[in-house]
Amino acid sequence: MATPIPANDCAFRLDEIAAATGGQIIFGAPDTRVRGVSIDTRTLNTGALFVALRGAQGRDGHTHLVEAARRGAAAVLVARGRSPAEAAGLAAVEVDDTLVALGDLARHHLHRTRAARPLASLAVGGAAGKTTTKELCAAAVRALFGETLATPGNLNNLIGVPMTIFLLGTPHRAAVLECGTNTRGEISRLARMVEPDVALVLNVDVEHSEGLGSLEEIADEEAALFATARHAVVACAEERLVMARLPRGAEVVSFGTGAGCDVRVVAREPAAAGAGSRATLELHPRLRAPGAPARLELSLALLGEAAARNAAAALAAAAALRARALEVAELAAVARALAAVAPVAGRLNPRMLGDVLVIDDTYNANPRSVRAALAAAAERAQAGRARLIVALGDMLELGALSAPMHAEIVRETLGLNPAAFVAVGPETTAALELAERGQRDARVLTAPDSATAAALVCAAVRAGDVVLVKGSRGLRMERIIEALEHKLGSRT
Repeated sequence: MATPIPANDCAFRLDEIAAATGGQIIFGAPDTRVRGVSIDTRTLNTGALFVALRGAQGRDGHTHLVEAARRGAAAVLVARGRSPAEAAGLAAVEVDDTLVALGDLARHHLHRTRAARPLASLAVGGAAGKTTTKELCAAAVRALFGETLATPGNLNNLIGVPMTIFLLGTPHRAAVLECGTNTRGEISRLARMVEPDVALVLNVDVEHSEGLGSLEEIADEEAALFATARHAVVACAEERLVMARLPRGAEVVSFGTGAGCDVRVVAREPAAAGAGSRATLELHPRLRAPGAPARLELSLALLGEAAARNAAAALAAAAALRARALEVAELAAVARALAAVAPVAGRLNPRMLGDVLVIDDTYNANPRSVRAALAAAAERAQAGRARLIVALGDMLELGALSAPMHAEIVRETLGLNPAAFVAVGPETTAALELAERGQRDARVLTAPDSATAAALVCAAVRAGDVVLVKGSRGLRMERIIEALEHKLGSRT
């Protein structure tokens, strides 16, 4: 489910690349021109710059320079001492670290774009809900500013963010960039690259703690996104760890459920029919022009409490980016835009398969996102007086916090009293066995992997059920969705 990196036609001169990256031209003329930046020879277009990155499992772009030349690359960006580019007949710039240089070149492109015309920019971070909130933010920002570049899919890391920035072109009037992390210092590097007008941090919770450490350290990492915000920062008033890390003296726009929030969720409920929801957001007077309504009624295609909170975050971020009170017509345009946002694939995505509502949340999992999914699925089942079936896989990369986090999540799942609960993977199974202490409930099943779990879920499902499928990427929980599609037929 990884997002393919889109092709771009970003143009540079060789000497411009060297200056932006602190590199040195080792082959080729300074006025050599490239069009497009690529990290993959398989999708490289003629005339592009090929950036040779070192990857996982020993992959190294430097071994593909001859192929880059064969594919028609105009130049390459290489690490010092690693270039057979001369033999390949390519112009080349040599740098200390090609991944760092990729970010530096993207930052340069962002700077020159801003110098040429106004460009409003928003960065979105947090432990859970980033991608859906990014889509909501992009819709709201597009309604206010016009053509807006938004991060495609989940391209939110040190490769994905710069490759997104290279998509910036003349039509764009705004950019909404998602920033993610699984190692310390990654958000800080992305913040320096993006330098957003507004930075939004949704939340902080246990995520990638194997690489990020304690909850306090995770909070430090996520809040680093605020450091380079040029105009304002946006945060949830109920997120104590985020609020404690707001930059001193920063312009703050808050969202949440409390009375003091700039954008407040005052009401929400599941839609009477279908799988969406309704929410009422209240705006602080400083965010709305005279005559504009204090409350915005939203119809959302998204599920659960998280949908309302994420919509509030998007409205707060768009208002902060606008940097003035919103007019009546602007608020109406934002409401229409938010209503049109569809669920992101694999992220609380409700689908009718035959007469069963399947909630596909298979993209990834951490404790906060699992809790949000459980709450949304239980609410939907209760609203439709339907049975609830939960297939829950391991939450990976939690390090020392893994066992207690799985124990909490299993207890909370059992507390929903589902008609069937299929625990998938060793961590969830171990937590379940500890919770049951030998008192096995016939409705509770275990599976070592998602392929085995798929058969169990298919055997348990009945007409009218609500089925939640959730787990980390490593467990490939989408196999259960595929099995349900095969059993139940029609896809919507």
